[in-house]
Amino acid sequence: MDGKLAAARAHLAVGRAERAETICRALARRRDPAPEALHLLGLIERRNGRLDRALRLLEEAAAAAADDAAILCDLGNAFKAAGRIDEALVRHAEVVRLIPASAEALSNLGSTYRALDRLEPAIACLARAVTLRPDDAELHYNHGNALLAAERFDAAAAAFGAALARAPDHGRAHAHLGIALKEMGRIAPAIAHLRIAVARTGDVAEARWNLALSLLLAGDWREGFVAYEMRRALPRFSIRAVDGPAWDGRPLAGRRLYVHAEQGLGDTIQFARYAARLTAEGADVILSVLERLAPLLAELADRPQIATDNERPAYDVEAPLLSLPHLLAETGPFTPTRPYLAADPDRIARWSGRLPDAGLRVGIAWQGNPDHRADRRRSVPLAALAPLADVPGIHLLALQHGPGLGQRAALAWAVERIAAPEPDRDQDGAFLGTAAIIQNLDLVITSDTAIAHLAGALGRRVWLTLAHVPDWRWGLAGTTTPWYPTMRQFRQTTPGDWAGVAADINEALKEIAR
Repeated sequence: MDGKLAAARAHLAVGRAERAETICRALARRRDPAPEALHLLGLIERRNGRLDRALRLLEEAAAAAADDAAILCDLGNAFKAAGRIDEALVRHAEVVRLIPASAEALSNLGSTYRALDRLEPAIACLARAVTLRPDDAELHYNHGNALLAAERFDAAAAAFGAALARAPDHGRAHAHLGIALKEMGRIAPAIAHLRIAVARTGDVAEARWNLALSLLLAGDWREGFVAYEMRRALPRFSIRAVDGPAWDGRPLAGRRLYVHAEQGLGDTIQFARYAARLTAEGADVILSVLERLAPLLAELADRPQIATDNERPAYDVEAPLLSLPHLLAETGPFTPTRPYLAADPDRIARWSGRLPDAGLRVGIAWQGNPDHRADRRRSVPLAALAPLADVPGIHLLALQHGPGLGQRAALAWAVERIAAPEPDRDQDGAFLGTAAIIQNLDLVITSDTAIAHLAGALGRRVWLTLAHVPDWRWGLAGTTTPWYPTMRQFRQTTPGDWAGVAADINEALKEIAR
């Protein structure tokens, strides 16, 4: 090895990066620079935050030393850091070809597959890495993360357990084991591991967020509502930045409260009850919602002032909508004594004449927002609901919007047995026509989507299908919920068993259709 290159490595090893960089730059200016010098200079450039220059140098080094696994590995890592994941995958695959028995090479390739959401090859690579280096806690942890992303929760829990057996203080392994256990419905041990993760790793958003969800799922509403406040640290929630002081829950006493909606339409409908309750108690409340939802919520009982999200009325204090239970120090869901939403009477009358006069009129919705992280588990394939069409004396009506309607068109029985109202029924405001239809129905059957909240808020009979481990608001057991007195819940007994849910609904339908 060139003596100057060795000196550069020595300087870098003891923290004299500038001296190492000076030597490497001189070596790189040679007519035929050694790939090792380009490699080291590329690493220095990356360490200094100059990723583009690092990539150029590492690519040049790799071109000159195509079989140097260390150079290819560092080039792959640099591509990954630059978001060029496909190119990173090529390099890490080359490294594994060169050194197939390297646990580190397999781990790098596995993590790159995972970044591309190619989970099965990621799991395979990481499993091989664990086999080669079974005492490495970090490899078990990485393997667990790939399994967790693939929703193989039992196997993920085992992998995180293996990591903790080798490194009991591994805070992230505690956190991710807690997440896997939560998704399996094992809430008590999930909470225990998530508490350890928060204590060991400090203010870690992921662990604190999943602890909040687990507490709420377990029915610990008081602590859960407090913990749920940490969603503010998660960028995916995008809580609106609002000027002005935050409400701290103390009596409003002449102050105007500006409540701004967040998350989905269903969340807004569900938690609008708290704005209505504050209004009923004499508070001056402005509820700000998406413009398309404003006409529906203008019919809220007790009538808080409704504003749209592009308006800025005067106010004294502000709060996000889903923070109201925490600010009100709630120990459980607030259950209104009467329906808190209403449909327009003229629309109700208009739809009354379009629906069958006899039989049981049942509206169904099966598909939620496909962009929701848990949609694959909470939405019901329409094909699984085919037994409903065989119940004598019922008329099925699709309440489905947008995504999911294609399933009806693809199923002959659904086209024949499920009527589809005009797709523009809500064109002048979200759910305005749908609410009027629901008021004319005998029953709504729906997956966990906004339709469930709409039917419940209208006080209509609604049957809700739930995954084995559902969203936090529905809990883990029971057929009823304090959120909506007219709702009945039908739960999977095992993950993915929508056929069992449909069979239970079918039997219940036969009872009321007689």
